[in-house]
Amino acid sequence: MPNRRFTATVLSTAVASSLVVIAPATAAEDAGSRFTLGVIPDTQFYSRYSTPETGNLASERYGSEPYQSQMEWLADNQDALNMEFATHLGDVVDQADVAGEWDVADKAMRVLDDSDLNYSILPGNHDMADDDPFGTHFPASRAAGNDTFGERHEVPNQESEYHIFEAEGQQYLVLALAWRANDATLDWAQGVIDAHPELPVILTTHEVLNIDGQGQVFYSDDYGRGLWDKFIRKNDQIFLTMGGHHHGAGYRVDTNDAGHEVISILQDYQMAYQGGNGLLGVLEFDLSGNELEMAALSPWVAKKPHEELTQFDKLILDGEGDSYRVPLNFKERFAGFAPEWEAGDGQEGDLAGKAKEIVAEGYQPYEITDDELPIDDQDYVKAEDTVFHWRPGQTTLDGKQLAEGEAAGRGSVIPDIHGDGDLTRESGLADRVTYSTERHPLSADAGSLYWSDPAGKPAVAWFKSAPDAAINNVDTSRGYTFESFVKLPADFDGEKHGWGNAIARDSSIADLVDGSTDTDPTVMMGVSNLRELRWWAEPEEGSGSTVWSHEVPIDEWMHVAVVNDPDRDTVEMFINGAPILRNAAGAQGLLPRELRWVMGAGMDNKRPQDPWYGWIGETRLVNSVLDEEEWLTARAHNAGDATDADSSSSSSSDNSSSSKAGPIVAIIAALAAGIGLAFNWRTIAAQLDKFGIHLPR
Repeated sequence: MPNRRFTATVLSTAVASSLVVIAPATAAEDAGSRFTLGVIPDTQFYSRYSTPETGNLASERYGSEPYQSQMEWLADNQDALNMEFATHLGDVVDQADVAGEWDVADKAMRVLDDSDLNYSILPGNHDMADDDPFGTHFPASRAAGNDTFGERHEVPNQESEYHIFEAEGQQYLVLALAWRANDATLDWAQGVIDAHPELPVILTTHEVLNIDGQGQVFYSDDYGRGLWDKFIRKNDQIFLTMGGHHHGAGYRVDTNDAGHEVISILQDYQMAYQGGNGLLGVLEFDLSGNELEMAALSPWVAKKPHEELTQFDKLILDGEGDSYRVPLNFKERFAGFAPEWEAGDGQEGDLAGKAKEIVAEGYQPYEITDDELPIDDQDYVKAEDTVFHWRPGQTTLDGKQLAEGEAAGRGSVIPDIHGDGDLTRESGLADRVTYSTERHPLSADAGSLYWSDPAGKPAVAWFKSAPDAAINNVDTSRGYTFESFVKLPADFDGEKHGWGNAIARDSSIADLVDGSTDTDPTVMMGVSNLRELRWWAEPEEGSGSTVWSHEVPIDEWMHVAVVNDPDRDTVEMFINGAPILRNAAGAQGLLPRELRWVMGAGMDNKRPQDPWYGWIGETRLVNSVLDEEEWLTARAHNAGDATDADSSSSSSSDNSSSSKAGPIVAIIAALAAGIGLAFNWRTIAAQLDKFGIHLPR
């Protein structure tokens, strides 16, 4: 590939305060020898959820696909970013035996095939199968289409390749190693290095580093440590390694056997919102300034319709493990094997900064507007099919409203503002649960309850519904909508606090289903050790379903909505209005038994366990399917019934609204069928809501 040198354009465009503002790129007087690499972390969920079999969720909702958008952005901005190469870190697909996923990946990578941007690609563990689909879709002949291609180690499921690219007048060797490369593959790789003794080497493979709950990265015990000891540390030419596989991002610097530094990078966003939300890396090599700079950004977020954005749509990640600078004196580092190495004569500005400028151009982030905030504690949309509506912000003890920091000890009551479903504190250490004025900005409740760190204390602190409460026996045959506001503390650690439950039922499946040995309850809503929110429900005897979120943030309030629609045979989770990917099918309501409800803990064999750590705000269950305009985050004042206590007045099942919506739905559907238009139903529904017309689901 020809070497390209450009002078960076300094952007100084004035933008509105609501837009993302990025500092201008380095001024001309600071220009120097710089180039970038594109880093493509695990794309597995993009491939999986962009297939017809999965409903092509991304395209249906946003009109574009993340994998395709990433490749188009890299190709389009190759020259502007002096990008000399791109590297895929493996797990191209999620299910190697699903042909449609390979079709998605094939189409996306052909964008680079048809461009001037050379790239390497390698198989991850999700790409492995007996019939070697990776080798079929990405054979050596395809890799040879890159001007940089050197050779392929053609062994099924051990496909590895090397490339040599030129940047700023110097050559660099990229070793792209297969998933957990075996000794034969490493022997091949050693031969490649030995044949190019003066080239700096960048090693990419699917697994190098792991990451703990505190964000610290380390060589993985299963493979990375052995790769370091057996191969990396012994080869002084390897100055940089990159991998994915383990969920998270960060870097570390180690010293090899020659006494020189090796920078190792982890980048894997598959457990983030929407399977990674289109995030990729732009790695800048500042040869004049002697440092590497990583910028993590999402071209797909920039491409999404603004009305579909949520709080999880982060255009640029600025966390210390996501975007960072690492000192690296290139000439000194390469002196032992490439004494003639020199920085080029290019005059590029700050390319990582420029990448951020480019992706942010014209972007307007999601924000909560004043009109979306509640004006009083009744400013929410009521639902006539409400089972319970708990308000922790109105918790009392001995008939007195609790105040900030006061303990919600034994006998404290969380009121059910809808009916007889009050929850009462039954257990343990008095100050384990305290009142807090903290709440989600879209909650109309006055506050929440905070469960402190259970470590080293009598762990379980729970509230229960009364034994004879009507809410214990629910009929959800027409579907249900469960909502809760929760927040995880800033020091939440998955290893210590994972699997805690906010909501459960006082039940044991083994007691309810003949022959079952499962002692779990029939409902649980909690958080995993990977910080995924989980909804578990036993909708039919002996048949359960689990819905998992992406990795959720800490120290941020979240509204969780779980919607079971029997007409569609689905259970879907939304977090702050954002749809998740790993939803469930085949679930029909909740088990209709006399089972008490529990807040603050899970259950095992009808005994409380798995304590919650964090805040719980108002929580509601409705025996019907509600859409976003009817959730607790929606405002009654926007529907014209801000203080109306009559629950039926704002119900989505109001006959007058349905009678208006029916003909309109029929007309729109007829138009779509007749002329092939693709409508954004959410946008249409929002517009009709302004006129008091609510579309049925």
